[in-house]
Amino acid sequence: MTLKVLAVGLVALSLTGCGFTPLYGEHGVAAAPEVADALSQVSIRSLPNREGVKLRQVLREELNPQGLTKPLYDLDINLATRIEELGIRQDATSSRANMVMIATFSLSEGGQTVFGDRVQSIVSYNILDDQYATVASQADAENRGIKMVGAEIKTRLAVYFHGRAQAALRR
Repeated sequence: MTLKVLAVGLVALSLTGCGFTPLYGEHGVAAAPEVADALSQVSIRSLPNREGVKLRQVLREELNPQGLTKPLYDLDINLATRIEELGIRQDATSSRANMVMIATFSLSEGGQTVFGDRVQSIVSYNILDDQYATVASQADAENRGIKMVGAEIKTRLAVYFHGRAQAALRR
């Protein structure tokens, strides 16, 4: 037992010296002051359709919780959604579906693209006999998917800004 505790302690000590930084939580990359400051300077361009408006709102709450300061960066997002029906019943109707959301985004500074990536979320929902219940289930899946995409975009932007800040420190 003490050998295991010692081994865990050694691993924890070695991780602190290697520059390991957690992605999530209170001490995550996005919590660093220079990263939070950079994220607050990202202007999110308008997106078409209802899903795009929801994603933009989620990102504004995540990136600019105090409001947009001086915008230095522009974030362009292309969001595509598709439904994949699965779980076929005996009467050839679906009983389950996956909502797949793919967001391709690019971050620009002064008109030049400095970072871009693609994120995806897959959320499932039930297709029920009651049409209202199915619509509510699908709307909930859409909201969950949008939140997942927004969180992943924020994380990837935070990692980019963290790497940029670390590179500036090494110079």
